[in-house]
Formats: sequence, structure tokens, C-alpha cells
Amino acid sequence: MKIGIITVSNSEIISSEKNDFIKLIASQLYKNGFEIVLNQTLKSKGDIVLNTFRQTLELTDCVIFISDNEVERCYGCKKVISDCMGTKLVVNNFAKKNIDEYSRNTNVPLRKEEASYCQLPEIARCIKNPFGAFQGFLIEKDSKFVFFLPLFYKELHHMFFSSVLPYILQKAKGKINSSYVFKTFGIKTSEMQLLLKDLIKNKHNIEIVCNEYLLCGEILINVPINAKLDIVNKITQSVYSKILPYIYSDSDSSFPELIESILSITNKKLVFAEDFTAGNMINAIYSDLPKAKDLLIEGYFTPTDEAKMKLLGVEREVFKKPVIDQEEIAYQMALGALENSGADIVVSNCGDLSTGELTFAIGSHEGIHIFNQKVEGSAEQKITMASNAIFFQLIKKIRQNDFHMSKTTV
Repeated sequence: MKIGIITVSNSEIISSEKNDFIKLIASQLYKNGFEIVLNQTLKSKGDIVLNTFRQTLELTDCVIFISDNEVERCYGCKKVISDCMGTKLVVNNFAKKNIDEYSRNTNVPLRKEEASYCQLPEIARCIKNPFGAFQGFLIEKDSKFVFFLPLFYKELHHMFFSSVLPYILQKAKGKINSSYVFKTFGIKTSEMQLLLKDLIKNKHNIEIVCNEYLLCGEILINVPINAKLDIVNKITQSVYSKILPYIYSDSDSSFPELIESILSITNKKLVFAEDFTAGNMINAIYSDLPKAKDLLIEGYFTPTDEAKMKLLGVEREVFKKPVIDQEEIAYQMALGALENSGADIVVSNCGDLSTGELTFAIGSHEGIHIFNQKVEGSAEQKITMASNAIFFQLIKKIRQNDFHMSKTTV
């Protein structure tokens, strides 16, 4: 299946965060064996949007059309799609019901100018948006699929992964090529492409796509149906060997899922003591794992000096030094969490969110390892990157069974 992605905004240049998520959508489609014919961001001008949509519709089987939430722009994009698909905009009862429900839940009445959010193409099926008034839709006509989605991270993420991708996969079942994925950490897209440049230019039509977001990346190997197995194995193994120091998985498992699968063999238990990551790691474990309580037996969030002293036994003198010793704090947080919980493996972190200077500890009763990491971006991005860095090192330590050190290492 050939797919085109069109993003319409008030500017041809969108924020790096939004652009990164558009890349993530493309990578997910690549990973599942689809061919991305076009991935373009357009300024919101009627003739440009109309011509690009028509051309993309001719070239592809499926168009994913992403528009920002500005009311007039959103309506204009829906009108373009509606006209090209030979239908008209009407009030959609499902869209109206969803918007009314969102308005009640948030206690935010729908503004008069937002009434057009209720209007969808007559032949469209509404895709519910639980996080806003903007309603998505799907049109299926003449063996073509058109999805309309909002350019807001939370809304777009939910609607793509819960509605769009499952639908496309169902329709394409049995028609897509095989693919492989390597999950990476700490290497940028440009660096991956440089290391793999000879493999990317292979003559066997085996497509190698590299993506990275907030230090986490993917290398997707898209294999044609008629590719020879020995060639595929050779290229796949070469990719693996070149990127090995950065690879943490050869499956699509999340960090928590990997940690659970590794620890389930030994039945070891975890304890987290968080400061810099503000409870994000505990939340990630509980969000991803149905049986999180079997893995994570205790967790602490200690954002203040007093909390660290009271809950984890960090010594007061540590905070009185002219220069705060973050490595000593991380060590004592880890030691206190281990003694309090009786867990087998401990993870602690602290640092300065404003500068992005992260210090974290991973270890057991036999030894604690201290790490330093610099993260950048917004506060939310720094927390996510910090959590990813810690999970990456935790997986490495668990796999290496490297909890036998008789001293603290930095």
C-alpha cells in the first residue's frame, strides 16, 4: 500500500516537536511495510492544498491529512477533501455528540466559531477525539482511504495509534512486505545514516530508514517480497553490527516491556527513587505493564532536600556543601531506597532540570553505579529523555548481570 502524508499549518515550517511526531508516524508506517510516497508540510493556501491533495490522491492508496486546529483553516481543509472526493460537508451527529461530551467533561462551552467542527464530509466516518473539539474522519471510496487528523501531539498520537494504524493494517493484511526493526538510544538520525550509508544504498531494493526522537531511535529495514533470504540476513546482520553499541532491542517492545521480560526470568524486583524525572518512570512502568506490581514493589518521589532526608535517609551534610554533590545524593537515595524496600535492583535520579544536568544511580546491595547525562529541550522533553537514558542503562546492566561490583563506580 502506498501512503501520502500531508500536513497543513499556518507556516511551511512547523515546530520541531510536531515535525518529530510526523516523522514518528512515517516510521511506524515504514516499519509495517508501507511505502511513503510523499510526506510534505504545506502553508495553508487553498490552491496549494487543493493541488497537492489531488496529486497525492492519484499517486497513493491512502492519504493521511493532518491540519492544525485553527477553525477557519480546519474547515478549509475539510472542504478541499470533500470537494475532491465528490461529496459535501454536513453536520455529523457522531461528531456533534463527541464535541458535546468533551465540552461537558471539560466544562468549556463550544464557541460560536467552532460550530464547524461538527461538519464532516457526508460520506465520512467520524474518528473520535477525546482530547479536543477537533474531530477526525475517514473516507473510503474507490479503493482509496483518506484520514483527517489534528496537528496536536496528544490528539494526533491517540487517534493515529488507536484508530488509523490498526485500520490500515487490517486493510493491508497479506499485502505488505516483511520488515525488521532495531531500537536505538543515544545516536542521532544523521549519525545512523553516516554509519549505514553503504548499506542504505544497497542494490537489492531493501529500504533502511533511520529515525530518532528524544534520544530514542529506530532503524527500520523494509524488505521486498521477492528479496533473497541470504541477502536480507547479510544486510540485517551488518546493520546490527555497525549500530550494536546503541541497540537495546530487536523488537518493537517498550523499555518497561523489555525490563519486565528480562527480570521475569530471575524474579528480581525493582525500586525507583525519583527527583529529576518527577515520577515519570513509575508512570511509564504502570502505563505499559498490566502486572506492574509484580515488578515494581516500591517507588519514591522526593523533589525536596527534606523529602530525600526523611524518606531515603540522605545525610543533611550533603546539602550543605558549597557545590552540591549530585553523585553522592544519587548514591544515598539509591542506598536508602534499597534498605527501605527490600528490592533487588534500585534506580535513583537527581540533578538540575533547568540546566538538564542529570545524575542517576543503578545497582543492588552488591554495588551501585553512578551515571551522568546531559539532556536538552523543554522541561517535558528533558524528563522524557532522562527516563529513556536511565531505562537504557538499566536494561544494559540487567542483561550483563552487572550488579556484582564491590564498590561504587562512576
